[in-house]
Amino acid sequence: MTTRHRRPAQQAPDDDPATISVPRRTVVALATAVSVVGGFPVLRWLADRDLVTGSPWVLAPLLPLIFLSGSQTVQSRLGDGRLDTRPLPRLIIAFGLFAAYGWIAGWSMVVPASGVFVAVVHVQRSGSQVWRVAAACVTAFTVAGQVGVHLGWVPTVVDPVVSHLVALWILVLAVMGIAKVGTSVAARERSERTLARTEARMRALMDSSTDVLAVSDAAGLLSYVSPAVERSMGYQPQALLGRRLLDLVDPEQVGVVRERLDTVVAEGREARTSLDVLVVLASHERRWYEWTVHNLLEDPLVEGLVVDQRDVTERLLHHEALAHAAAHDDLTGLPNRAELMRRLTAVLPEAAPGAAVAVLFIDLDHFKAVNDSYGHATGDDLLVVVARRLAGCLRAHDHLARLGGDEFCAILTEARGEAEVGSIVARLEAAVSRPVQLGEVVVTVGASIGAALATDGHHNPAALFAEADAAMYRTKRARRTARGEDEVLPEDDRRRA
Repeated sequence: MTTRHRRPAQQAPDDDPATISVPRRTVVALATAVSVVGGFPVLRWLADRDLVTGSPWVLAPLLPLIFLSGSQTVQSRLGDGRLDTRPLPRLIIAFGLFAAYGWIAGWSMVVPASGVFVAVVHVQRSGSQVWRVAAACVTAFTVAGQVGVHLGWVPTVVDPVVSHLVALWILVLAVMGIAKVGTSVAARERSERTLARTEARMRALMDSSTDVLAVSDAAGLLSYVSPAVERSMGYQPQALLGRRLLDLVDPEQVGVVRERLDTVVAEGREARTSLDVLVVLASHERRWYEWTVHNLLEDPLVEGLVVDQRDVTERLLHHEALAHAAAHDDLTGLPNRAELMRRLTAVLPEAAPGAAVAVLFIDLDHFKAVNDSYGHATGDDLLVVVARRLAGCLRAHDHLARLGGDEFCAILTEARGEAEVGSIVARLEAAVSRPVQLGEVVVTVGASIGAALATDGHHNPAALFAEADAAMYRTKRARRTARGEDEVLPEDDRRRA
């Protein structure tokens, strides 16, 4: 089904005769009087020279009546307050008055020319669909006038044949002109409808989008905020106009964001940048938004910085969760080997005498026996308890990681020497060796710890790590030798050797 586009209602202007004030009525009356008084001598002069056949007393008052009938006030009254309804009666009245004037004056051959004026005004006011009605009215009144001239009912200042020819020629030009105006207005209406549909589509997209689009001037004052801001941030769009864009930013980030915005402004036309911004919502909640800033200050249609704001909180949290999972042990939640090496690489350059960096390689004793006797689930529970005890023995600026199996590693930062490292090692061994209650089972394990100390920033992380591993192995061997145990290492230690 095809839906016909209807032009918006055109309301009557405020100069409705029923509400015209006394001064306005006076002005209208004076204008009418001037047109009558001024027109009468001219018409009388033309009549004396047989250039006008009608009485000046009739023609002079007809002039203001013609113009008044074509005003928006009168036309809207004929259309029940609109200018796009009842085109036929409005055109008939307007054409009729012009035609009557031409017939009375003996100028019936120029009626089509006056019809062009009437048609153009009505087509511009009422829409392109009126031009065919206007062309038909011009043709009808022209033909009626010339039939009257031929029958002698309508006077003429020229020979009737000349009147017919001139009227026909002017009528052809008039209809062509009216058609041209009609098609031009139709093209304009199509453009307006296309623009209106585009604007409506854009409004619908903006209304349904979760992205917030904002425009600020070079000083950072908001001149436009899309409706999505109410759904996304809880602010009313109108309430943000005139406020600073930076008012949306968490205070701790304002300096960084201002610097980036200033950079985009300084880089000039078409400059772009993207940044993650912690935005303060109307509820005072903080959420992360990705801002894409585009410099359109020199664009006459925008004249501002366009900021597209997209909520990326969930995405960042997901990425953080993935990064954490990739860098940490699933069982204990401690950093894994790769993360430990990254941290060791970061802290080693800060090593110095009196603020050394120590690596402690920790291997549990008798853990395999627990696994073999009570199962892997009990072994996992034991590792969780041991990890918690080890972490409790370290300082806040130290690092602990699980390397895999029953192996742990600690990084001690700002260690003041071997004595302090030894004290921490003893504390760790004592914590691990305490009995562990796991349900109805009590198990006891020990820890063999090897330490490697770096007092300058030139140590290689991998070499320091290997040194601590070797020291741990020596500690384990020495303890077994002291207990008189077989030198053949258990399966888990043979792997290390």
